[in-house]
Amino acid sequence: MKKVIFLIFVFIIIPVFLYIVLDRENIGINEFRLNSGYEEVKLSDGVTSYKDIGDKNNKVIVLVHGATFGSLAYEEYVDVFIKNNYRVITYDQYGRGYSDRINSNISIELMEKQLKELIEHCEVEDVILYGVSFGAAVVAKYAANNPENISFIGYQVPLVNSANIPLLSIVKIPLYGDLLTRGFLVPGVLKRIEEYEDLMSKKLLNYYIEQFHVEGTEKFFQKFFLGNAMGNRLEDHSIIGNISIPSYFAYAEDDMEIDSELVEAAIKKYNNPIVKKYAGGHFFSNGIEREVAQEFIDSIY
Repeated sequence: MKKVIFLIFVFIIIPVFLYIVLDRENIGINEFRLNSGYEEVKLSDGVTSYKDIGDKNNKVIVLVHGATFGSLAYEEYVDVFIKNNYRVITYDQYGRGYSDRINSNISIELMEKQLKELIEHCEVEDVILYGVSFGAAVVAKYAANNPENISFIGYQVPLVNSANIPLLSIVKIPLYGDLLTRGFLVPGVLKRIEEYEDLMSKKLLNYYIEQFHVEGTEKFFQKFFLGNAMGNRLEDHSIIGNISIPSYFAYAEDDMEIDSELVEAAIKKYNNPIVKKYAGGHFFSNGIEREVAQEFIDSIY
């Protein structure tokens, strides 16, 4: 009997206690997005927070952020694009930043649908796309299915197939996946940014951390990482390459999160794309955002 009680205590009571104690989500999305400076639109699957900046008559660049950062991380890119006379649309994908936390059907198709509906909402008929990391996967998915309204595509450290995310396997453990997500995966994602915090503003660092306090964020990431969102996009790149949409790649050969060989395999699907190689890993652009943004602008033709 004592052994049974001990096992219940160790495998049920303690995990439940830890799950409750480690809960970091203490703010609703509506409170979090107060005074964000973003516009909001209710799309099919939830509210999307976005910015639409610049002369409405100018050529449009839609910038799509990565898996964990929201669009606020790319304000310096936006400034450069605006100064070069582009209209710029940035937005937070579901589950990140100021947009709604969606906890069902988390897939690449969901993210593509959000992008498509936002472009339609903003009444854009001819667009330049710029995607970073996972955002590049969303861009590739969208471009493969909607090539008719795209004039140029930029990919920065593009996710082609399954980013190298430490601790990801723990969320698959039966019964204890939720606890391990809360205790290890999310803290791991938060710790990921520590080595770069001296390269970003206090505003951006706080924003990155605080978004994980929004109710529903943890569940979103668990389903996001377990679903098909980070699946193979090589076929999408083949389709885009065959259509011959002018494209630009910027990546780092020393990237520990994105396999540079997969990026190079994607590049081979294109006919003479513009390719820029950097050093500095997945976040090579930190500290040189304006230079990277300007180099992309100078490559558009």
